[in-house]
Amino acid sequence: MYLISVTLFITTAICGLLYFFLSVWKSMTYWKVRGVKHQPPWPIVGNLGALLRLDKHITYFYNKIYNAFPDERMVGLYEFMTPTLVVRDPELIEQVLVRDFLTFPDHGPFLIEDDSIISDSVFALLGSGVKWRAVRNKLLTTFSTGKMKAIFPELVATCQSIVDRNPKMLIKDDFTVFAIESFLNGMFGTAILPAGREELIHYCKAVFEGRGSRMFQQHGLTYFPKLSQFFNMTFISNEQHNYFSSLMLTLIKQRGEVDCGRNDYAQVLVDMKRQDKMTIFSKVNNRESEVFNITDELVISQAFMFFFAGLDTTTLVMLHLAFHLSLEKKCQETARQEVRSVLKKYGGYSWESVRDMKYLDACIQETLRIHPSLPFVVRVNNKPTNIGGVNIDKGTRILIASESIQMDPKNYPDPEKFDPGRWLDENRPPRKYTHLPFSDGPRVCLGKRFALMEIGTLFAHILDNFELSLNPETKVPLIYEPNVIFHSPSQQNPVRIDVTKIC
Repeated sequence: MYLISVTLFITTAICGLLYFFLSVWKSMTYWKVRGVKHQPPWPIVGNLGALLRLDKHITYFYNKIYNAFPDERMVGLYEFMTPTLVVRDPELIEQVLVRDFLTFPDHGPFLIEDDSIISDSVFALLGSGVKWRAVRNKLLTTFSTGKMKAIFPELVATCQSIVDRNPKMLIKDDFTVFAIESFLNGMFGTAILPAGREELIHYCKAVFEGRGSRMFQQHGLTYFPKLSQFFNMTFISNEQHNYFSSLMLTLIKQRGEVDCGRNDYAQVLVDMKRQDKMTIFSKVNNRESEVFNITDELVISQAFMFFFAGLDTTTLVMLHLAFHLSLEKKCQETARQEVRSVLKKYGGYSWESVRDMKYLDACIQETLRIHPSLPFVVRVNNKPTNIGGVNIDKGTRILIASESIQMDPKNYPDPEKFDPGRWLDENRPPRKYTHLPFSDGPRVCLGKRFALMEIGTLFAHILDNFELSLNPETKVPLIYEPNVIFHSPSQQNPVRIDVTKIC
């Protein structure tokens, strides 16, 4: 009996090891079998072994593989044991994001555990499902031109408060506070209460804090979701989860109890919650096709998703824009003269006046090109398909390296140069699907219009009142912090902008 048990144990162990090594071999030869060019991977760690040192931003590795095969429409990458297809050609990008959206509708495993605060958000819901489409269409009503105009005065008041403070220096924290204030004022119709101000700022900064252990967890959630679930890895800590869940639920309940006449993002969420259920009708036979409950978790997810997705991304665009305008004094002065001319033309601030600041918008677009809010876009196909002549299995990870594409000299000559004229010269329009700071297609960023409006309005106020200069302590060129997802300057070299009041 003992001998049989030992034999069974050894046999099981051998079979397990064989299965493991066969799985590794299959994963590590995925692109070789399909004839897709790639760099040779190491077992298990693939092409990202050096990422575990946590001393370089992940886009460093994406840029490396993107630039290794400049004549290819797509290249293979092994993100640990995950075969990933890096799409380089704009036509293939259009196929993934737009034309064949129903085949590539989802982000796949990406930072989110099953019970995360954003697991029910439109970011995480399956893009091929009617629930995703119904919730997204409901949220999209927030960003119509009429509603943007309605909340514009709140945004102007928030911007003016910064002017009234007469700052001597601007750092990332200043833009973070502005982003929080503009979100709460514009989207929820409330201000940061003095009693909870420091606590809110503390928790917001903690979500985006750059730490090696946190980055390790995020890589685990992305590339090893089942293993991460076993070890109980989470996107944010339980303390942060409870704080933001309580905050968002409180804001929504407060709005539901008082009719303040605002038709903003919070009101859309309140109306959703009052529905209790959402019914989806089929256009084919005009019959009910699905009904789902509008739970507190669903509503909280939409609130936090928009807050989270727009906070650090918008903050960093503003920080990088201030950085470039501080270095490029001619661009700063051109933008300033345009702001003053347009304000005189319209008699002050309005939705229309900010929209008419074409050069300022070109500066914003150029900043987004060099420092994209979303440095990469991920999609996963929901069925076996063909892309660029290559057959891929269901569940293959597709990577669109936005930063690499936007810094490719084939798409943008002299890509390191800050040149707002790229967006004004009708003789050299950017190639389609080579500028993707907000992604594109049906999953394009929900808050794109709001983000551009708040950035443009803030910098119109700043340029009209202040001159920006780079503080001598800020070293150039910038180095990105490796332990965060977004493009944040290194903690060892923060960006400091000196501010001088223009008399």
